[in-house]
Amino acid sequence: MTGLTGLSARDLVGVLARGGATARDALDAAGDRMRRVEPDVNAVTTVALDRAREALGRRTPAGPLAGLPITVKDVVDVAGLPTTHGSAPYRDAVARRSDPLVRRLERAGALVVGKTNVPELLAGADTANTLFGRTRNPWDPAVSCGASSGGAAVSVATGTAWCAHGEDTAGSIRIPAAFCGVVGLRPTPGLVPAGDPPAGDPVPGLTVHGPIARDVADAELLLRAMRPAGQAPSGPPAPLRRVAFSTDLGGAVPTDPEIAAICTRAVQRLAGLGYRIEGYAPPVADAHRACLTLLAHRAAVRHGPRVDRHGDRLGPAVRAEVAAGRAVTADEVARAERVRAGFAARIGTMFTGYDVLILPTFGCPPWPVPERPDPFPGADLLPGIAAMWPLTTLATMAGCPALTVPCGRTAAGHPVGLQLVGPPGSDVALLRTGRDVELTRDAMPAGPVDPPVVPC
Repeated sequence: MTGLTGLSARDLVGVLARGGATARDALDAAGDRMRRVEPDVNAVTTVALDRAREALGRRTPAGPLAGLPITVKDVVDVAGLPTTHGSAPYRDAVARRSDPLVRRLERAGALVVGKTNVPELLAGADTANTLFGRTRNPWDPAVSCGASSGGAAVSVATGTAWCAHGEDTAGSIRIPAAFCGVVGLRPTPGLVPAGDPPAGDPVPGLTVHGPIARDVADAELLLRAMRPAGQAPSGPPAPLRRVAFSTDLGGAVPTDPEIAAICTRAVQRLAGLGYRIEGYAPPVADAHRACLTLLAHRAAVRHGPRVDRHGDRLGPAVRAEVAAGRAVTADEVARAERVRAGFAARIGTMFTGYDVLILPTFGCPPWPVPERPDPFPGADLLPGIAAMWPLTTLATMAGCPALTVPCGRTAAGHPVGLQLVGPPGSDVALLRTGRDVELTRDAMPAGPVDPPVVPC
């Protein structure tokens, strides 16, 4: 039944519903795939196949995802499994009950087959930690898979799971999805509720939970199951046709020329489907600086007590984030929130003239990674990589949904993502537009990637 791995999520659900295979067959296919690829990529840190089989012994899965194997990012509780946040002090923190989001997915018939790797407490630009090590990009193990939902994106790209739960604050779904050649959606804040962190969220609306999938239709399938029962679909079903496009946010981001060319080619092809393309870039510098302030403050509030308790048992990235956040004053936080509100209003005005803003998901290809489990690139690369970040913090600060869709590959063979940003509540329409991008993009593999694609 390993042939099941090549099916889309929606096709697998259809096969299972018709009796062409069983949910246990799907679990066996996921297990076979894990044994094949996990030694190369290290995406799934806690294997939950036995838990899923026990669930099948208690009941037959029913619902829109009936029998679909998925993974869950290791920051959300799954009953009976550890929630480690990629941090050694929490290696044995077994959850007594599942997060409401996981309960919704399991009620919809999903089978959780594993928890996926993250940088420690989500600090850093790559998915690596001293507890589990580094997650490798399946296209090229020598380069980054992105963060912090890197394990989730790799699990989908390699076929360990058909879909994955991810979490996005400032690009944590979108960047790994782009680097791994899969689809990732940052939904409108509030669309996919999940349990709050223990200390609450000091900056509500920055972090959202969303789907990672092989294609846009599968992402929509998972999104619908992630939402609470009875919640109406978000946004009109029609695609977004009036396009504002920029490769570099008006010069604010030093986008790599090859990335810019690939994204430009993809957008130009949309014109053949009736899209009206105009060059436009909203100013983002103040918003990005304000985002960094809010992220630092958030880290200090959420992780400061952990640093105080565990000290150097936590890695330097987490401790540095907390130290930076503790240096932020209350006035600076208040000022950053005012900038955030003003920026969201300006983006709202922009969407009176355009339906969607299209950008590269990230302005450079995935960077070379060191062998040590450091979640940051080398010091010589870090400033240039950090300069690309406004491409993803824009949607975060504006409170907008943002979708990344593969649109081609570089000459080195690395996937490139095209990012679509829509007004709040336009999630469904954004997905429809993403399906049009899929119709026009350069060829991408039809099924899971067999790592490594590019020799080291």
